[in-house]
This record gives sequence, C-alpha cells and structure tokens, in this order.
Amino acid sequence: MRQQYRIELSRSLYWFVQLFLLHRSCLLLITLILAGLFLSACTPSPIQPTSLSFERSGGFVGLADRLTIDLNTGSARLQHGKEIIATTIDAEQRAQLRALIAELDLARLTDTPPPPNQCCDFLNYRIQIDAVTIQTTDANLPASLQPLVTELDAIITGMISR
Repeated sequence: MRQQYRIELSRSLYWFVQLFLLHRSCLLLITLILAGLFLSACTPSPIQPTSLSFERSGGFVGLADRLTIDLNTGSARLQHGKEIIATTIDAEQRAQLRALIAELDLARLTDTPPPPNQCCDFLNYRIQIDAVTIQTTDANLPASLQPLVTELDAIITGMISR
C-alpha cells in the first residue's frame, strides 16, 4: 500500500510539475507577445521627409541650378540661371526620392569636408532635406549620396528639356 501511495504521489507530483512548467511557458510566451506589441506601438515610425532642396553650381560651364520639391504635393520649382521652371513631380518619382533619402545616414553626411585642392571644375552640391543640410562636391561625393544626386540631376535635365 505504501509503495502504491508513493507511485500515486510521484505521478501526481509529476503531472503537477508538468502543468506548472506548461503554465509558466505559456505565461512567458504571452508576456513576450505583449511586450513585442507594446514595443512596436511605442517605436516611432520613420519620419517621412516633406521638403527637398538641391543646388548644384560651378563646374566648367558655371552651372547655377536650384531645385525645390515638396515631397507631399509634388510641386517642383527649378531656378536654372535666371529662368524659373515649375512642374509637378508624380507620386512614383516622389516615392523613389523618399526611398533614396531613407537609405541615407543623414547624421554622417552632414559634414563632408571639401577636397584639399579644390578646382573650379568641380560641381558644388548643397542638399537640404527638411532641416538637414549636406554640402559636398563631385570630387568627394559619398557613394551613398550618388544615387540621390543622379536622380535629382535627371529631374533637372527633364525640367529643362520640356
């Protein structure tokens, strides 16, 4: 009888421990899920830029272009020398610009020193994305900034050729 009582007690204890561990695992899982939901709700979404200003000047031909784009409405204004051209950038092109901006590490690009032997043939770029300003030349243009500059150059070329 005593042997049977021990076996029953062992089985009961075994099931109690199993239920306790299962309950604890479920509680841990629920806690992790809730924590993940809370953190995702508290994590700020990336800030969408609203304005973009691009200036290119200098070079052999003495460029003086200033392009301003409202990334929400798509209104674009180009000052090409003394000529002013206005147009609307379509939603697809604005999405492309936003994607290129999202890939940039703006904090690292804000201070790009000019090359030591700057020559008059270099193009000077000034890019302002909301409140962040980046100044550089084509001689020391960071590789990560090249796709955005290429896209903005294409927009300017398209606006001038219309």
